[in-house]
Amino acid sequence: MASNSKWSGGINNRANFREMPDGFVRDLVNLDPLVGGVLGLRSGFTQVSAATQGRGALAIGSKILFADGESLICFDTQTNASHTLADIAGAGRFVGVVHNSELFFCTANQSFRFDGSVLRPWGVPTVFSQPVPTITGGGLSVGTYQAAVTIVNAQGEEGGTTSPIQITVQDGQGLAFAPPGLAPGEKYRLYVSPNAAETLYLQYEGTEAYTVTTLRDDTARLDNLNLIAPQGGDQIATFNGLILLADGDILWHTLPFRPHLLDRSNSFFQYSAPITVVVPVQTGVFVCADKTYFLTAAGTDQLSQTKCADYGAVAGTAAVLPDGRAMWMTPYGLAIGAIDGSVTLVSAANFVPQLAQEGASGVIDHNGNQMVITTMAGPRGPNPLAASDYYEAEIITPCP
Repeated sequence: MASNSKWSGGINNRANFREMPDGFVRDLVNLDPLVGGVLGLRSGFTQVSAATQGRGALAIGSKILFADGESLICFDTQTNASHTLADIAGAGRFVGVVHNSELFFCTANQSFRFDGSVLRPWGVPTVFSQPVPTITGGGLSVGTYQAAVTIVNAQGEEGGTTSPIQITVQDGQGLAFAPPGLAPGEKYRLYVSPNAAETLYLQYEGTEAYTVTTLRDDTARLDNLNLIAPQGGDQIATFNGLILLADGDILWHTLPFRPHLLDRSNSFFQYSAPITVVVPVQTGVFVCADKTYFLTAAGTDQLSQTKCADYGAVAGTAAVLPDGRAMWMTPYGLAIGAIDGSVTLVSAANFVPQLAQEGASGVIDHNGNQMVITTMAGPRGPNPLAASDYYEAEIITPCP
């Protein structure tokens, strides 16, 4: 570190460590930056809850959820008490976002939502196979009808469904439907179209079998065709009433006002490499894949996308700054994304980060100073330069 004990210039690992310019620092151990660029001893930490296999934490209000092996733990910051909420996958992703005062999050194979007290599934089951009715007596006229069912959860949220089944009946016949498999608290809705029509109308809502003997066409219409429950993602963000989920090289978004549904036919964008960062600002969303893009008006007919950098990001290192700008780590150091969609590398001239595959970032306020804390990890796996076997030998050369 330079001799003047200030850090106004920031980090610098490009300069010769023997001739560090004034105002810069190369490495810090147990020190925190304070207001004015000076440094102070780190105050340490207080353990409030133990974890043996912790791998992530998500917050909503005074509650912090963290993954500890196969347990989902809820810690209350007001009481310092913790309890197990659910059993979860013992490894893999643990990511989420607060959207409309609820925490939506997913593990390797589960998706949840948590309002601070109740944990429940994120989505509503999608009907992928329509029930086949039995032909019975009734008052339908000869022709072809379409039918489909949806599931409704205990909160009244309706799931999606696939293509309707088509049934041909004769004069004086009806359609007897058995209920699909339902979980406790769930109901189903049965929709049937008029003869040779495309629009399906609600005929029944409940848990019992139902027979369609006459057809109503003055009820709610089916508008959940080809909608499915979100399956989770490796990066999750919220923007303008939508939840964005990055799964591999595809960025999905939920429907406005219906975070439990997405349209698998057009609610996505595909990139040429896996998405590593999704972070919103007031006017759009930065998406980092093979390059960095700025997406505006997602979920509308005015959708547009521009490229704003020729490089990607370290997975999981995004955060939103207190002034509304976004930040993430790149192979060239810290990047700042402004609300106009521009990207600036603030430390590229002085700092070269270590190569990293993934990481995590957060913004904290400490002693009146706002700081971005980032931790990064390199690729995990066998070292390709390590020796898998060896032998010893002694070579004796006879004297002439």
